[in-house]
Amino acid sequence: MRNNLKIIFAIALITVLMGVLVVSSYYYVTDTNQKDDLTKISVIVYGTGNSDRWSTMKQGLDQGALDFDAEINFVITTEEKGATEQSELIERELANGAEGIILAAADSNKLSAIVHDQASSIPIVLVETSIKNTERLTYISADNYSMGLNIGRSVYLSSEENKTVAVFVDNLQRNSVSERYDGLMDSLQYTEYAIKPWEMSEEDTDPAVFLQTKLKEDPADVIIALDDNSLEVVIDAVGAVESDIDIYGIGSTNKIVHYLDYGLIDSIVFQNEFNMGYLSVQEIMNDINREVKEPDIDIEFRTVNKATMYLPKNQRLVFPIVQ
Repeated sequence: MRNNLKIIFAIALITVLMGVLVVSSYYYVTDTNQKDDLTKISVIVYGTGNSDRWSTMKQGLDQGALDFDAEINFVITTEEKGATEQSELIERELANGAEGIILAAADSNKLSAIVHDQASSIPIVLVETSIKNTERLTYISADNYSMGLNIGRSVYLSSEENKTVAVFVDNLQRNSVSERYDGLMDSLQYTEYAIKPWEMSEEDTDPAVFLQTKLKEDPADVIIALDDNSLEVVIDAVGAVESDIDIYGIGSTNKIVHYLDYGLIDSIVFQNEFNMGYLSVQEIMNDINREVKEPDIDIEFRTVNKATMYLPKNQRLVFPIVQ
């Protein structure tokens, strides 16, 4: 009797294990087939990987991937100015089967040739910064010139005109930053501020050291930075030398938002990068599916300070993760 029970138990166990194996195999094959059906899109951005610079855009990319049946491969450079690295990444991603490229260019001029050449065979969408000689490509960004105007206006509305204003000039190789700089300078040209462009020379290899030296040896009342990385470097430098300089800038990383709330930053301008990510996936899919694609797409931007950052219309953009 006991032997029969053992045999029955063994048969039942084998049956269960076979059932589990069949079910697991089914879901594995199904999942593999579903992944094979997804459109492979590579997103190549600049940066050092040490910041949450692209976290909001990545949320938009992920939502777009879900809505449009795409698979996102997100790649970030090891250097802020890594144009050569981005060129190599474009070629690598295409060799690995990418069906579309979303690019935040590290250098608007140096990447012109490869983007122009590859755009004839694969959909490419540019985000945040434009590239020379690629006017027919979809370009998604806020109006960078107007963002520069608005951060300048924030300084004008909050500071006395007899003050000295330093502008940390970095990353002008990107059209986005160059346009912001033009907007800023135009907004302040008829004021009585003393404007000091703080631009690193070829000998200056460390932005933090450069800024700390400037803050000590060439004092200013206000400092303005025009992109996320530059603004984060300003925050660290001001903290290191314990300066009471007023800080304004363009950007919205978690670090930047924290110091705006803390009161170290007076005002920021930032763009809706969730929409930038989502729309870039949509436009890649429109191009692949031969549907009508948009030319340049303007996304909204906001100017906020500590008093306005928690207003409902601003909060959903300043804190997109918790919405």
